[in-house]
Amino acid sequence: MSDSNTIEITLPDQNVSLSGASAMTGSNYYKISNPSDYHFTLDLSITTSDLYATYDPTNKETIISTDLNAGSGYTNQNLYVVIPDTATVSNPLNITHSLSGAYQVTNITTDGMYSDTFACFLKDSFIKTENGYVPVQDIAPGRMISVFMDGKEEQKEVVWAGTARVVVNGNLPEDQAGYPVRVLKNSISENVPFKDMLITSEHCLFVEGKFVPARMLVNGRSIYYDTSVTSYNYYHIETDKHSVIMADGMLTESYLDTGNRRNFQSAGKVIRIGGKQKNWQQDAAAPLGVQREFVEPIFQKIEERAKNLGIENRAEPKVLIEDPDIKLITNAGATIYPFKKSENTYSFMLPAGVESVRVVSRSSRPCDSIGPFVDDRRQMGVAVGKIHFGSIRASQQVTEHLAASKPEGWHDMGWQDCAWTDGNALLPLLNIATNKMGILSLEIRASGPYVVCVDQQEDVALSA
Repeated sequence: MSDSNTIEITLPDQNVSLSGASAMTGSNYYKISNPSDYHFTLDLSITTSDLYATYDPTNKETIISTDLNAGSGYTNQNLYVVIPDTATVSNPLNITHSLSGAYQVTNITTDGMYSDTFACFLKDSFIKTENGYVPVQDIAPGRMISVFMDGKEEQKEVVWAGTARVVVNGNLPEDQAGYPVRVLKNSISENVPFKDMLITSEHCLFVEGKFVPARMLVNGRSIYYDTSVTSYNYYHIETDKHSVIMADGMLTESYLDTGNRRNFQSAGKVIRIGGKQKNWQQDAAAPLGVQREFVEPIFQKIEERAKNLGIENRAEPKVLIEDPDIKLITNAGATIYPFKKSENTYSFMLPAGVESVRVVSRSSRPCDSIGPFVDDRRQMGVAVGKIHFGSIRASQQVTEHLAASKPEGWHDMGWQDCAWTDGNALLPLLNIATNKMGILSLEIRASGPYVVCVDQQEDVALSA
């Protein structure tokens, strides 16, 4: 090869840049040595027809190889990645996006964290094929599997089969930590599924004509996160078009490449990244059903069936509270509690010289406080409408939280007269006259309910 560079990764989160390679021609390679398995980011800015990346788990080295072309105008560029099995455990290569034109930057990040966007089967999920049910790990490209279209069963060829490994991150909520979802035998109907089904939380079940992510049907009884499984291999199979297939007797989905194919190892150890990414709106075999009005009745039906079958609830009981417990924390660190609450307005006595405050309150994710059938996993604090500051010499409206570019901690809901906090939202006060003590009043349009943990229950009881 005409050029050789070795780069040592010596610090966590180290950035490695290979930009400037666009001026080179011929074959080039770059060796990145990462003996401590640090997370690092590789930035490439090259004009290339092909780029290859391999990870050597024995020597803990990442090899980037390119066939470079001088000039510009290369548009249909391909990105290939080779990922050994062991690389996916501690140091996978996650390609954030592929080259789509000359001189475009490609970021390659090595990171061992689970992504909750994967929709996959776990080992020994049985897929219906032309020859009966076959474990998903034994299905390779070329196998004919059963697909279901308009109530009819047909056979389609598997064009791709991928696998990867995940290690659960127990510090995250169960739906994002990587725990698999266990769908108990008979939980949907008699003999559906015909055995316990283990899938990732984003994997969709085909119910009443739509695809519903498994996480939205978790009831803690017949469908629950199996926290006893903390690491596992997961698998997916793809037909030429997204399909309704059958696994463990349950209608579900084949793989739909929405941009995460890079996270899998495929047969032959080579993954081709590139081409047109698919999307649910145009390429799915059926609509994605995540609207509450569609999912909630299905959820309730499955939960009621579980109760009738005598399946006990494994989940910890939730205690909900409506009180948002709003307070302000100034830029100097002082905590200010409301001295008056009139209907939906909270008033705070603000000292002179305050440049900003944080609007702090209880917060919960709607999927937790209302139910998993609500497809909203944001932390939601309070919905704030008008904010007014008044002093002896001033009477002003504060509108920073309503601006198109919102301060930290405010959700952009697309509303012009109201914005939700995440429970700890920054409110700058630089454009109002706070040189004198005054009253800051917040109109709270909506709040709660909030999930209260055990410690918080005790605090609420003491303050009651």
